Amino acid sequence: MVMKKLKELSFFESLLEDPKNHLVEKAIEQGRIAIGYNCYVVPEPLISAGKVFPVWMRAPGITSTPQADYYLSSVICSYAKSILEYGLDGEYDFIGALIFAASCDHIRRSGQHFHLLNLNDDDDKFFTYVLDTPHKVNEAGIHWLINDMKKAVDKLNENYNANINEDTLRESIKELNKFNRLMKSIGDMRKGDRPKITGTEFHKVYGASKVAPKDMLIEPLKRLRAELEARESDITDETRLMVVGPNIDNPEFIQLIENQNAIVVADRFCFGSLPGMELIDEEGDPYYNIVKHYLETCQCSRMMEKGKERIEYCSNIAKEYNAEGIVFETMKFCDLWGYEGLTYVDGIKAHNIPIVRIEREYSLTGEGQFRTRIQAFVESIKNKKELSVLNKI
Repeated sequence: MVMKKLKELSFFESLLEDPKNHLVEKAIEQGRIAIGYNCYVVPEPLISAGKVFPVWMRAPGITSTPQADYYLSSVICSYAKSILEYGLDGEYDFIGALIFAASCDHIRRSGQHFHLLNLNDDDDKFFTYVLDTPHKVNEAGIHWLINDMKKAVDKLNENYNANINEDTLRESIKELNKFNRLMKSIGDMRKGDRPKITGTEFHKVYGASKVAPKDMLIEPLKRLRAELEARESDITDETRLMVVGPNIDNPEFIQLIENQNAIVVADRFCFGSLPGMELIDEEGDPYYNIVKHYLETCQCSRMMEKGKERIEYCSNIAKEYNAEGIVFETMKFCDLWGYEGLTYVDGIKAHNIPIVRIEREYSLTGEGQFRTRIQAFVESIKNKKELSVLNKI
């Protein structure tokens, strides 16, 4: 697969090279406060209101975690260790607060060590906060999380005079909806027989939206969309795949898959867009709307009662985006997604969708084995299609 290089893509690629990219620096110079987060259920409108803006915690280019290995258990996932390693190296000294969700014990331990080890101690306003996110969706859980969110807001307002209130939250919801409409118009270009954007390219663009203030990305996104609309697609017989699982914030993983005569047309992972581009209700209590939206749309394996729903969700997305197979990736030692695989793989097979399960580390290692598994999977899909054609003759 060879697609003409997008001129506007380099802007988004540059934002992924370093946590403190040039847009983050610009926002901080304007007096805005960067808030580190790393989970879908940490609501973006909450940390995009007033003077704060969100930065997804990543560790680009990391190859080892010697310091984090000392503090965290050997059976904690490499993503949690990588984030702590970057914190120990001072790569996240620019963030004003770290707000995590109680998504899993690995992430919780990583976030707590920012506090226990006095990281960012040069800033006496810095704090860490773990949102006590429910594992079920009901009215009691919604109101529980609303109260906890308000505690985090109070801390942000107290420490930074962040100006987060119901009015600024309503405005934040409207701005995020506007942004997601624009992003979805680009993401939808992955549909159809001839996608105008590859999975790797989209992952870079969407990933950049997680690590920089969204208001600074509107005009670059509009220019990119115009370039894509005029682009001639070179996609012909590539196998269309969907990637499902925990966090992938490195586009090289997607590129490796697409190098095997495939194209990734849909994503369901923590750093991805599905879910992620849905609109939030703008009428009524903003706290209630935010919490209800994120709990109901969350497709993470931490939501224990949604197992069958996740299978149906991915099956429907695969059909909507014409995906011919699913790559189910799990990170080594990830308890939540490791357990999910026990029922998920069989559930997807029951929908007659080919699926392969890949275990990986946070950093891109073992490329040869990964490549071989994807090659074999793509080949099996192609053989099945050819056999189906022959049986109809």
